[in-house]
Amino acid sequence: MTVPLYNLRATAAPVSPPDREFVDIRPNAGLATLHLRELWRFRELLYFLTLRDLKIRYKQTAIGVAWALIQPVLAVAIFTVIFGHFAKMPS
Repeated sequence: MTVPLYNLRATAAPVSPPDREFVDIRPNAGLATLHLRELWRFRELLYFLTLRDLKIRYKQTAIGVAWALIQPVLAVAIFTVIFGHFAKMPS
């Protein structure tokens, strides 16, 4: 006999929430939310995770990390040519 993993039919009547006070949760404001002390404490972990992310992101590109610099420069050059030369808009 197999037991279904999910019971799709509601077997009991819905239960109303208990009478409690509502808690208003709001985000902290200011620099206290950065937790700079913890960031400094785990700076090596942050360094290695950042390095790993960069390696993974640019591993399959032909020119590697340089692509992160070349891509925006090419975009600016293309927009300058299109809007400056063809659309006759001053920069």
